[in-house]
Amino acid sequence: MRINLRAIPPEILIAGGTLAVMFLFSLIFSLPIVFPSGSRAEFVGVHYLYPLIAVALLGVATFIAGKRDVAASFMVALPCYVVILFAHFNIKLWIPHINPVMFDDFYWATDEMVRPLVDACMALRTSVFGFISFESNFYMISFMALFYVSFLYHAIKTPEYFRQLVVAVLLVQALGALAYLVAPAIGPFLYETGIDPTITGGQQAMLQFYQHSVAEGPDWIARHGGVNFTVGLAAMPSLHAAGAFLFFLFAWRHGRLLVPLYSVLLVFILITSVASRWHYVIDVPVGIALAWGSAWLAERIVGKVPVAAAAPEPVPVAAATA
Repeated sequence: MRINLRAIPPEILIAGGTLAVMFLFSLIFSLPIVFPSGSRAEFVGVHYLYPLIAVALLGVATFIAGKRDVAASFMVALPCYVVILFAHFNIKLWIPHINPVMFDDFYWATDEMVRPLVDACMALRTSVFGFISFESNFYMISFMALFYVSFLYHAIKTPEYFRQLVVAVLLVQALGALAYLVAPAIGPFLYETGIDPTITGGQQAMLQFYQHSVAEGPDWIARHGGVNFTVGLAAMPSLHAAGAFLFFLFAWRHGRLLVPLYSVLLVFILITSVASRWHYVIDVPVGIALAWGSAWLAERIVGKVPVAAAAPEPVPVAAATA
């Protein structure tokens, strides 16, 4: 019995492919598959799943309103995104065991070559964006806001492009997990402290987990991976830059009303990613390239979904027989 892949929604193919890659890595490298537990499960929910849960609720509303194609995209997107995130974070924990060669020294050298740009990011974060307190965690909040606003806006205002956006988001997360393995790096906080003291503590805790994982092997991940599900370190490429640019790109193409706000949030996220020393400067354009490529692929996979046209008005009998 042959399976017609064209009949399978691309969201399911992307999620299934990502899960298959995860299982393959686990089998080849004898790596444990872990599930989020405790506070990490809550963290994953708040920062990654809740946006799509809100979208799922809107999907119910659109179904009731008769927009069944859009509602179907909502309902398919949520479980596929959950599956991709599960595979994504497992692969991220496994990076040093799949490709143990780190490129931090090289990326740090590129940062030193553009040192004025790094210093400018730090200065802009403390001056232009200085009114945003570090304790507010606005870096993550603004990123999540892009999820909420983009999904809701394009579902309501441009439903013909909504599924294309969903597929592009799934591709960024799926391809991003694999991109981490190409030339992996921990992050520039290895060499200098970022300007956000609230982030520095988290960076050091994540580094400790990474060091234990390298020293003690996959057994450490099996024992401690659940409560540290999201602490895998991977600087290259920046998926925060990728996600922020992807939503900006869709706003630019299909929702110009959002562009002024998204421009500010995009600049803030890009500047903060470097100023906090999560990312080397080079991570940012590579993340943007990943987003652009994902949008390009999504456009060709899904295209523009036709919106059901309104029923034609009945022709008067007299006019029809004239």
